Amino acid sequence: MTGEDAARKEGMEAGMSDLVQAMTIPTGRRRKRDLHRSAFVFLLLLPAVAALLFFMYFPIEETFRLSFTRATGMGDATYIGLQNYIRLFGDEQFQAGLLHVFAWAFFSVIIQVPLAFLIAFYLIGYRNRVTKSLRAIFYMASILPSAVTAMIGRFVFSPKNGIIPTLAAALKLPLISRIDFLGDPHIAFWTIFIVATWTYTGFYIVYLMARIEQIPMEIREAAEMDGATGWRYAWHIVVPIVSYPLQIICILCIVGSMKVFDLPFMITGGGPGNATMTLGIILYNRGFVDWQYGTASAVGVIILVCSLVFTIVQFSLQRREGAGS
Repeated sequence: MTGEDAARKEGMEAGMSDLVQAMTIPTGRRRKRDLHRSAFVFLLLLPAVAALLFFMYFPIEETFRLSFTRATGMGDATYIGLQNYIRLFGDEQFQAGLLHVFAWAFFSVIIQVPLAFLIAFYLIGYRNRVTKSLRAIFYMASILPSAVTAMIGRFVFSPKNGIIPTLAAALKLPLISRIDFLGDPHIAFWTIFIVATWTYTGFYIVYLMARIEQIPMEIREAAEMDGATGWRYAWHIVVPIVSYPLQIICILCIVGSMKVFDLPFMITGGGPGNATMTLGIILYNRGFVDWQYGTASAVGVIILVCSLVFTIVQFSLQRREGAGS
């Protein structure tokens, strides 16, 4: 008998002895032991559960309650039913904000996600000295504070002394130098979206690179032997393997789009007009500027419901695809 077989036999005997010992424990003592163990686990989880209830579930419940009232933070709230929601959906500013967050979510999925995958694929597939530093450069944008990112965006696209208008004037490109990237209602939304794409895509790139790096080299060698190189390898091998991370990124894009606030607020303030208005800016203005806590709570509820609906739909589709495969 080898040493490995002896060790395996000794482990099996120890396991059997533990099982026999557990079976010989009286039922009353076993129940008392299980009760003590459950009480100990409950005591360990109690602080986390209390913090979760206090900082998450209670605010959500309070937001739902305030959304059905007329509340200003001064005095008692008055119950008004669905009037806050009716007023919101009849408000042109809210309609513009709702349309913008849906458009933001749609273009985030069809632009930011494929862009992140392409960059991650090329950085992993064609490694050299430059690609190592590019990973840090791409990720750096995602860890910058939003205020810094907004300042960079204004510095680049400012119509008077911005980098792009200045370079266009120096290169004698009057069509570009006369474009008001932040003041034109038809361009402002896309200007902020470009800044957001530069900011958020870095995290997606690093996330996908970490997953692509885990693909065994044997799979790539076998694919190359079968003629799956370049785009064929990316589409038929890499995309199915990283499909779950891609779905997670899509959910992050959609949920983040529903509550986007910082960049539009700090770059344009939602203007010009309502060209860059979002639900987050409306919530801030109604709650902290106009003191309409009931209306602001209704906006928060709408953001929460939209995020939940898109997340549930995404996971349902994912589960259906997994069951089908």
